[in-house]
Amino acid sequence: MENNNIVLLKCVSQNYEWGKYGSNSTVAKLLKGYAKECSDIIKETIPYAELWMGDHVSAPSKVEYKNKELKLREYIDTVQKEINEKSIQSSSSSSSSSIRGEIVEKRFGNDFPFLFKVLSIRTALSIQAHPDSQLAQVLFKKYPNIYKDPYHKPEIAIATTPFEALCSFRPLSEIQSFIDTIPEFKNSLPNNYDCKEYLKSIVTSLLKADALLISSNLKELNNRLNEKRDEEKDELDRLVLKLYSQYPGDVGVFFAYILNYILLKPGEALFLGAGEPHAYISGDCVECMAPSDNVVRAGLTPKLKDVDTLGDMLTYRTGRPDLVVPQQRSDLSLNNYRCYQPPVDEFQVEYYHLDDNCKNISVYSSKGPSIVLIYSGNLSIENISNNSTLNNLHTGSILFVPANTDYKFIQSDSTTPVSIYVASVSNRIFNKNNL
Repeated sequence: MENNNIVLLKCVSQNYEWGKYGSNSTVAKLLKGYAKECSDIIKETIPYAELWMGDHVSAPSKVEYKNKELKLREYIDTVQKEINEKSIQSSSSSSSSSIRGEIVEKRFGNDFPFLFKVLSIRTALSIQAHPDSQLAQVLFKKYPNIYKDPYHKPEIAIATTPFEALCSFRPLSEIQSFIDTIPEFKNSLPNNYDCKEYLKSIVTSLLKADALLISSNLKELNNRLNEKRDEEKDELDRLVLKLYSQYPGDVGVFFAYILNYILLKPGEALFLGAGEPHAYISGDCVECMAPSDNVVRAGLTPKLKDVDTLGDMLTYRTGRPDLVVPQQRSDLSLNNYRCYQPPVDEFQVEYYHLDDNCKNISVYSSKGPSIVLIYSGNLSIENISNNSTLNNLHTGSILFVPANTDYKFIQSDSTTPVSIYVASVSNRIFNKNNL
């Protein structure tokens, strides 16, 4: 059936300065895999930071359909219209099915519910947080040139390589210890910060401190740490030196003493809700989020720092963040299947791995749309719902799967393992009684 067609997507990369260069970037490797012509376009001197998969207005994915290149939303609307018209003309009394899924349309309308990404990070991203739904609407209305949409931006990052990040506030006792033992940090703070609002006072005082004072103190800190012998430098010393080398004089360097330093192994995942400060430092990850690009920045960036908004919106919760524990399928090992389901309705991410012990996997159909990313390897997809097969899929192939489509991953080359990520609407919303 036409409403169950699985189609290839043409997706867009973002060349932000913090991305890895050329063929060192996983994003570039995926682009090369997507189409042979991309091999000639990849430039070793250009950073390939992010691959966007979805329908965000800034970089919508596209579909070839009837000799036209349509944005994903246009494709869905076009095919849905054709299906509805055929249903009306047909003598069948059954109603036409929805490509987006009926429950998804009730919850999200015609908006695509999530934005799927791959990140390949060379230098640290900004210290940042994302607004909740209410604040996002306010910011979009007041500053549409800065905040481009009215949506919140919860997100999950799943490490595909060793991955460094700063995330959420350290326990207060740790922060106080750093203030007492790092003179350059202490000298950047006023003597009269409010103990009742201790953490907020520290953050806002740092962000509003004189730029020359911050720059001078950071230079002293950098010089002092560099005077240590290598064996004397601890993990945090090396992090501060790295951040300073990338952003000399930037107040964000001091956030190494305020935020938890997290080292993720491949397969481990962080969930970041509204108002949680974070900065990705290095490594590659698969990321999924609500379909927003709203970012409120504080440091480690030459871009606008919205200090007042950030100071007011942070949660100021302390302690190490919990990792997202992946769910298993009873018929598959954790090596062959993991489902990352954070506490939001918009998205979940599943990981599939084909190897000698598991050459094919049937995918449970979702009641909403999905995007499939072939992260590595060669395979075919058997579309059970319309009795067809997509062959010759490989590293960098990206596909759109309509709601209520049954399909199977089949390994093409038994000597090459296959890794696949599938983003879809969270199963949470399909289990709610009110829908």
